[in-house]
Amino acid sequence: MVNPVILNIDLPDGSKRNLIIEPVLERSADGIKNTGIYKLYKSAIDNQSTLFTEKQEIDEINNDIPDEINPDYLGNITIDNHGKWIYKGDLLSHNEQRQLAEYIQNHK
Repeated sequence: MVNPVILNIDLPDGSKRNLIIEPVLERSADGIKNTGIYKLYKSAIDNQSTLFTEKQEIDEINNDIPDEINPDYLGNITIDNHGKWIYKGDLLSHNEQRQLAEYIQNHK
C-alpha cells in the first residue's frame, strides 16, 4: 500500500469508526518503498471525495501540524513480514488494532 486509504472499523456497539491509514514511505535507489509503518488518523466521512486528490506527500514539503499535537492523530501501527503488529498509541482497542492489521496485510 503506497496511498492513504479510509477504513471503517466495526465497534462493539455496532457503530463504525472511520480511520485514515497513511503509509510511511521512504525513497530508495529502487524507488518509493513502504516502511511497514502506518499513521492513523480520525476521518470525517463527508471529506472523502477530495481527500487524496493532491500529489503524493513524499514529493512535497510537509508544513502541516505535527502528529504529536494533531487532535486527529490516533498513533501508528507497524506490521512486520510475519503479520505481527505493534500499535503505538492509546486510543484504539485491541479489536480495532486487529481489524487494521488484517486490512493492511490483505492490501499490501
